[in-house]
Amino acid sequence: MARIHMYSMEWCPYCAKAKAMLKAKGIDYDEIDVTHDEDAAREMVERTGQRAVPQFFLDDEYLGGYDSLAYLNATGELDKRLGIELKVDLTKVWDVAVVGGGPAGLTAAMYAARKSLSTVLVALDLGGQVGITHTITNYPGLPAVTGPDLVKLMFEQAYMYGMERLIGERVTGLSIDGVAKVLTLASGKRILARTVIVASGAQKRRLDIPGENEFMGRGVVYCSTCDGPFYRDATIAIVGGGSSAMEAAVEMNAIARKIYVVSRGEWSGESYLVDKVRGARKVRPLRGFEPVEIKGDDVVNALVLRNVKNSKSKTLKVDGVFIEVGLFPQSDFMLDVVDTNQRGEIVVDAHGVTGVRGVFAAGDVTDNHDKQIVVAAGEGATAALAAFDYLIHQR
Repeated sequence: MARIHMYSMEWCPYCAKAKAMLKAKGIDYDEIDVTHDEDAAREMVERTGQRAVPQFFLDDEYLGGYDSLAYLNATGELDKRLGIELKVDLTKVWDVAVVGGGPAGLTAAMYAARKSLSTVLVALDLGGQVGITHTITNYPGLPAVTGPDLVKLMFEQAYMYGMERLIGERVTGLSIDGVAKVLTLASGKRILARTVIVASGAQKRRLDIPGENEFMGRGVVYCSTCDGPFYRDATIAIVGGGSSAMEAAVEMNAIARKIYVVSRGEWSGESYLVDKVRGARKVRPLRGFEPVEIKGDDVVNALVLRNVKNSKSKTLKVDGVFIEVGLFPQSDFMLDVVDTNQRGEIVVDAHGVTGVRGVFAAGDVTDNHDKQIVVAAGEGATAALAAFDYLIHQR
């Protein structure tokens, strides 16, 4: 049987997400840790041309990075190549189908399963944003915990109550067929359920400028924790002015030689982070600029900026561009079914109820104001209880 080989780093959130996904699917893999092994790191770059982790091979066939693995998984191609047979009954009409494997989705699945409702969790991966969070210090009862460890605890607790799961599946559509809701998956599968709880969360925005896709993994970075060590003593630009950009600047201040922080306006991150960045000796603020193009040869060597006031261009000589420009809700498969606000967030009431009977939503995909882990978990519980109430009044 073919086998997955994975290049990873000791603290790489996307490596942790990939491992959680593979373990949840029961897929064994070989791991090559390049954290302290310079020879292995050079080997990875030579084999893949990428300065980013994780990187995956199927035997000797190069698959790509995390996004490539997730795509192969979502389309069912990975299962096919590994000879994995589906264990979830697709003919069954579930009481509850939960979309999303972050805090909101995992909590919703746990509460629904505890209510003795047949429950299936459908998620591209486990953890969402929490899965790529280094340390969490504001989750009640856990003074300090890593994101992947918190996700592992939540998943195991939900699974303990009998939740079924389809991990590595991307939901592409939701339709209503009488009393049943139908989830269409990228792999061609369909899930039928009496109720659906959408907890698909949010994901990182991209710049959508020339050069961004071309140099992804070759100087374009979306995770400073994962790929920052590859830019030791380098000159980099961090694009963004919010908390994620500030965190990246603090982290890279201990690694890079020079750091430009590029933002259209004033920094809007949490005050303690902004203070740290202002005091960071390697940081060069560039406020009032927006990126228009990423340039390079084999790898990135320049970022072209435009002054937002006078439209004049400025070119930075950089070795890497770290993109930290916020998040957008993953609600695209729902836009023609439920009401959303201008940002694409699903509009819900205090119980996670949408405008569609039997369809609920929770967490960062909704228009609720506070985007916090504990809030998302609470909303997941609330939505599951609302789904239970809905079901008992339908019988």
